[in-house]
Amino acid sequence: MRRNTRYGFGAVAVSLALALSACGTTDTDGEGGDDAEGLTASIGIMGALSGGNASIVIPSVNGAKLALEEWSAEHKDFKITLQEFDTEGDPAKATPAATKMATDENFLGVIGGAFSGETRATKGIFADAGLTMISQSATATDLTLEEPSPVFHRVIGYDEIQGAAVGKYIAEVLGAKKVYVVDDSTTYGQPLADKVRATLGSAVAGSDKTQEKQTDFSAVVSKIKTAQPDAIFYGGYAAEAGPFLKQLRDAGVQAPFVGGDGLYGADFPKAAGEASEGAIVTCPCLPSEEAGGSFGADYEAKFGEKPGAYAAEGYDAMTIFLKAFEDGATTREEVEEFVDNYEGEGLTKTYKFDEKGDVAESNVVVWAYKVQDGALVADQEIALG
Repeated sequence: MRRNTRYGFGAVAVSLALALSACGTTDTDGEGGDDAEGLTASIGIMGALSGGNASIVIPSVNGAKLALEEWSAEHKDFKITLQEFDTEGDPAKATPAATKMATDENFLGVIGGAFSGETRATKGIFADAGLTMISQSATATDLTLEEPSPVFHRVIGYDEIQGAAVGKYIAEVLGAKKVYVVDDSTTYGQPLADKVRATLGSAVAGSDKTQEKQTDFSAVVSKIKTAQPDAIFYGGYAAEAGPFLKQLRDAGVQAPFVGGDGLYGADFPKAAGEASEGAIVTCPCLPSEEAGGSFGADYEAKFGEKPGAYAAEGYDAMTIFLKAFEDGATTREEVEEFVDNYEGEGLTKTYKFDEKGDVAESNVVVWAYKVQDGALVADQEIALG
């Protein structure tokens, strides 16, 4: 193993029984190895499945479902289920969900958390239980670089990379000389905006903060109108970005609007209405039409719509767990060892996790998407470096 997978049990309501037997049920002798036929286990997936930011998460859940359905059709001796936990992206609601999964020995893996805040609040619970996490969309840099967890992995790049790419896009593609940067004061939005500020340097003409669940943005809108920037960047989530942009346009501010991946989903253009037209959203996720194989067509056939935010990444995260079961992993420790050492080609990139759980920066992609006719459409890949 590349990372230390010895866990301390006894914290945050993790039962002693898990320390003795953290495994799924199986019809074999239960010792793993090369034969995992008959394995019965669950994979959990948690995130905002309802509320104003659900469109950022639901496509990745559907991607995971599709991967499991396709795999199960070829592996009928396995009984793997995907169990969903709606946290609404709230760390306080994610904590009991994490505790439930951690203390139920049938869970052998978790896809998520989807948001950085809920991931930060729960990764200690999963570490104490030795329950492997693979996040499809939690991008906060500190999750791995500052406070790594022995069980946390993610299939996308972190915000230091995305923020630098956003700054480069604003400066080089939009050609902005005066940029106003706003963040929502969250542990996701603020660090992302900080990296954009650092990348833009003297081009930052002003900066301000908003809050989660804020609805009246008149004060910051007034400041931006006075500053007359060439572009505006917002680090935060769709629920607030939509009305913020609408109020900007209503006030006559027409500067290009750019947001990070917290805006990537149908909820943002829905909340902003016609004001969202032309807005740019960046994401360290691959457009479905660029994903490998027939994923896009298969997803649309299954769910009646084109893949959305992190759908292919959700598919890849589930696939890695399923490959662990194929390899004979039947316990949490065996799953963790497999994922730590996994190397393989996914729909979106080549996977090999480093000692902190990140994929290689050389395999990370960041794309700019543009709102056209109320939908996010892939615009261009942003060259990194």
